[in-house]
Amino acid sequence: MKILSIIIHGGIRVLYGSVFLVFCTYMFTSCVIDTVTSFGIRNSSNDTLYIEFSESDSPGDLIYYWCENSIDLMPPTWVADTTEIYINNKKVILDKRFYALPDSTVFVCPYSFDTKDTCYIYAIKKQIIERYTLDKIRERKLYDRQVVTKKDFHDRFFEYRPVGTSSNSH
Repeated sequence: MKILSIIIHGGIRVLYGSVFLVFCTYMFTSCVIDTVTSFGIRNSSNDTLYIEFSESDSPGDLIYYWCENSIDLMPPTWVADTTEIYINNKKVILDKRFYALPDSTVFVCPYSFDTKDTCYIYAIKKQIIERYTLDKIRERKLYDRQVVTKKDFHDRFFEYRPVGTSSNSH
């Protein structure tokens, strides 16, 4: 009985030690090494927008996930961050990470500035994105494009204003 008790207590000590070692390893490596600072784009318009930050000179495919039927779905990071709509009888999943109410902020990854000096902010009104395909939006230029540099982000934030009210509109 005493031997069994010693084995059990020894096993528990090893388990606690292992958990402590894993916890310490996690704390000392993850927080210090992996430091990513997001940039914010504040929607200073009166419209609800979908805002995308890109290196590309035309809007990308990040906002939409196209589905031919209810089974097809390229899942976004978090399913709760999506809205399902239909455009031309095809199911479309909109990623809410790009969704910006007036006076709200969308957070974007600043890595594009590691390889490019100039990037683009694309803003598409909610009523446009819910009515037209992305191809039609590109073809008809139903979006606002603003050219930005890293210097345009003050304290990592950019105030988005529609074309005509921003000095960076194009």
